[in-house]
Amino acid sequence: MTGLSTKERKKFVVQLSTGARDVGKVKSALMFAALAQYSGCDTVVYCVQDGADAVTKGVIKEEGVLPPGLPTFEQRLAEALEAGVKFQLCNEAAKNRNLTKEDLIEGVEIAGGIHLIIYALEYDGMLFF
Repeated sequence: MTGLSTKERKKFVVQLSTGARDVGKVKSALMFAALAQYSGCDTVVYCVQDGADAVTKGVIKEEGVLPPGLPTFEQRLAEALEAGVKFQLCNEAAKNRNLTKEDLIEGVEIAGGIHLIIYALEYDGMLFF
């Protein structure tokens, strides 16, 4: 799938507030983020509340648990990362869970809540999970 040129790229955000209690929703969020990135959008997954589970090392584990052919959380995460999706964790969510950068998967940025406000006001599209 070919995306738009860099000059024409749109901006897209997926706000993820769901975590280990509903892994199916988390995998959907990751799938849509990867699709947006491959469709020519610069895409961010901004994690709040339980969404922190998705970017904290070892919290969600499905590898070897699901029947063959069903995508695991690990596969969906790898797809999004491979696509170039950027991941951010809300600073307040990190504080509330006593998370530091070392607790997070590689490349996750801890970012202030103002980022989500900017995304809502300035980005071309947004999904909520």
